[in-house]
Amino acid sequence: MSQPIASALDPEGAHLAALRRLGNFRDKRVMEVGCGEGRLTVGIAADATYVLAFDPDAASVEVARKLLPAIYGSRIELEVASAKEIEIAPHSFDLVVFSWSL
Repeated sequence: MSQPIASALDPEGAHLAALRRLGNFRDKRVMEVGCGEGRLTVGIAADATYVLAFDPDAASVEVARKLLPAIYGSRIELEVASAKEIEIAPHSFDLVVFSWSL
C-alpha cells in the first residue's frame, strides 16, 4: 500500500497547521490552487464543507484521485486545470489556498 502523499511530504503536518493558523476552513467552501498530488487537500477537507482542488499536471491529479479516501468523495472535487484558465463564478468560494504554486 502506498503512503499518503501528505504524510510523505509534510510528516509533522506543519504546512497544514500553518494554513489553519491563517484561515479557518470550518464549514467553508475552499478552492485549492495547485493541489498537486493532494498533500493538503484531505486535511483541508476534514474541516471544509467543499474543496475544489485543481492542478495543471494530469498525472499529479490522478495520483490525488487514487489516494483520496472514499469518505471525502462528495466533498472534494479534483480537476485538471490551470489557474489562468479555470472558470470560477465570482464569490463562489470562501477561501482560496495555494502552497508551492506560483
